[in-house]
Amino acid sequence: EGEYWRVVEKATEEIEVLDGADVETGVFGSGFPKLSDQGYSTSAEEYVKSGWNLNNLPRLPGSVLCYENADISGVQVPWLYVGMCFSSFCWHVEDHHLYSLNYMHFGAPKVWYGVPGNGAAKLE
Repeated sequence: EGEYWRVVEKATEEIEVLDGADVETGVFGSGFPKLSDQGYSTSAEEYVKSGWNLNNLPRLPGSVLCYENADISGVQVPWLYVGMCFSSFCWHVEDHHLYSLNYMHFGAPKVWYGVPGNGAAKLE
């Protein structure tokens, strides 16, 4: 993290960082198996039915989103983000002011910074 902020604040060399954002999992897959997937393995059964499977989460009983029948990209259909060392994602409020849930499939831990709503103006 220290090296990241050094590069941001006192850049002495050019660094190229590749990432992918808002990747449509309905088209490219999410890393989570779905019941509709053809030929998923029996070892995937636990994940197919899990409430923590991001494909299932919006449809769980008790979720206000379970009343929406449309497959809304980024809401009912998860988005996938791919990053590498020094990847950054801009400060933002989630779409429609909904909560965000993230699952890290593999890699080094990420550092998250959060700002309470009453601190938004100061951050800007």
